Amino acid sequence: MTLTRADIKDFRAGLQGQLLLAQDDGYDQARRVWNGAFDRHPALIARCASTRDVARAVSFARTHGLLTSVKGGGHSITGQSSCDRGLMIDLSLMKDVQLDTTHRTAGSAGSSVG
Repeated sequence: MTLTRADIKDFRAGLQGQLLLAQDDGYDQARRVWNGAFDRHPALIARCASTRDVARAVSFARTHGLLTSVKGGGHSITGQSSCDRGLMIDLSLMKDVQLDTTHRTAGSAGSSVG
């Protein structure tokens, strides 16, 4: 995996949430999971604040061929919510769900996903 500074800068600028790298404040706390047997170090942590952030993170990972993990609550007993040297998509900031029963969609505040 090779990412340029411009790739990372563009990704960070397009997120409502945070993009953390190893040298950033909060990185160590964000990468930790419940099962302490797994001490993984993702290259990037996308702390998503909306479904748009999630879609952007998935697209970024696909475009750059990144190993990807998804951290919901971080309670995966097998450690699947983290990865080494890839992209961790952290959903822990997304605690609000909006349901539109008329259109049968669900999403976080400020977004809509069908």
